[in-house]
Amino acid sequence: MSIALERRQLSVPLVIQPSLPQVVITGDLRLSVTESEAAHGPITGRYRIETQKMQEPLYVYWGAEGQVRNRQAKATDIAFEMPQARAGQSWIYTVQAQVTDRRTSIVTGVFVQIFVTADPLPQVSASA
Repeated sequence: MSIALERRQLSVPLVIQPSLPQVVITGDLRLSVTESEAAHGPITGRYRIETQKMQEPLYVYWGAEGQVRNRQAKATDIAFEMPQARAGQSWIYTVQAQVTDRRTSIVTGVFVQIFVTADPLPQVSASA
């Protein structure tokens, strides 16, 4: 009896689920900056959304632990403040986007890692 049941299960066709709408954030997810670069102001990364199975017009809204330059564009710059950053530190920020079309609204996010390095040592010229 269990053999017949196994045969029936094997003959049942697999259901293939149609692909679903997707949103992916791409851009500067890993950055490396020197102490002096971090001290002179915010560090700016560039980000964009890539969509699949979503129909225009798209409505975009960006959010971040930083200053978003254009909250409603498909691509934007985001400036991250790094007060008193020191060499060897790694700072992690979140970036999110909500993308909506006529049928679907998707919220996605990524982590941005900024690693702080030491400033290069000044070149000492050899005197003769």
